[in-house]
Amino acid sequence: MSNNSNRLDAYMAFLGVERNLSPMTIQSYQEDLRHFIAWLDDNGIDLKELTPQKLDEFLTAAASQVSAGNDGKSASRDGDAAVYAATSIARHFSSLRGFLKYMQNQGEYDFSTESMLATPRLGHYLPQYLTRDEIDSVFESAARGKNPLRDTALFELMYSAGLRISETLNIKLAQLDLDNEWLTPIGKGNKQRLIPLGSKAKENLREWIERGRPLTHPETDNVILNSRGKPMSRMGAWKIVQQHTLHLTKQVSPHTFRHSFATHCLEAGMDLRVLQELLGHADISTTQIYTHIDKEFIKQEHKQFHPREVAERESPKK
Repeated sequence: MSNNSNRLDAYMAFLGVERNLSPMTIQSYQEDLRHFIAWLDDNGIDLKELTPQKLDEFLTAAASQVSAGNDGKSASRDGDAAVYAATSIARHFSSLRGFLKYMQNQGEYDFSTESMLATPRLGHYLPQYLTRDEIDSVFESAARGKNPLRDTALFELMYSAGLRISETLNIKLAQLDLDNEWLTPIGKGNKQRLIPLGSKAKENLREWIERGRPLTHPETDNVILNSRGKPMSRMGAWKIVQQHTLHLTKQVSPHTFRHSFATHCLEAGMDLRVLQELLGHADISTTQIYTHIDKEFIKQEHKQFHPREVAERESPKK
């Protein structure tokens, strides 16, 4: 293991012990930073010898790999090479800034990061989401698939409950109260929240838990399992999503279902503060990105409900 990798391990330990961050948050930091460590090692650079010019080379290379501009589309990956969407770049820079500040305090890095690592401007971000018909088509595809009960349960947690993919894959049986139709995921910062389950979601989850899940011979109490009874990985969930969205023209990731949940709730008239609670956002400004509601939807709603539009439709044709 290189000195750079040892430094990363030390930083991960710091985040867990001193900062008391959740394992999922630490995993996200590690995922961001491992590309930087690999770049250092591939170029034969020890962190103590990293100059601002070399750091700028890495940042430029990372930013140039944006595949979707600033439209917020999901990142794709080819081996170890990450292709960052605009929001991912911002998170990546933030992770790197924190790591280098820690190394600076430890005497392992000699330069200031304040001016070099300003978070890039993201512009106006509109999340990618699916229409209600597209969501229906995904559930129909899951019902026809090789593992219909499991795949449908996965989509129920991501769309009907609006969970993050990390929350979906870590939900335990004890966090599901199917009789009372409640779900209690643990989100960012180890914060638990309460989410109601609709009757259809409850029915599909019960079908999977009682009929499909036991056939995997479970080795864990996670709700969503792979075929060997072990917790499903992010890559496993990604493959299922890709399998059941091939018929769509949009680029779809697991997080697209959370975006769709939020958008459809707002379209139906849900209060923004209620949506904030359901999504587990600490700040309502994060929830406000979903107030983009599709312009065509707004036109349709106006045409359907505005008095003059209604009068025009109902007036006898001459």
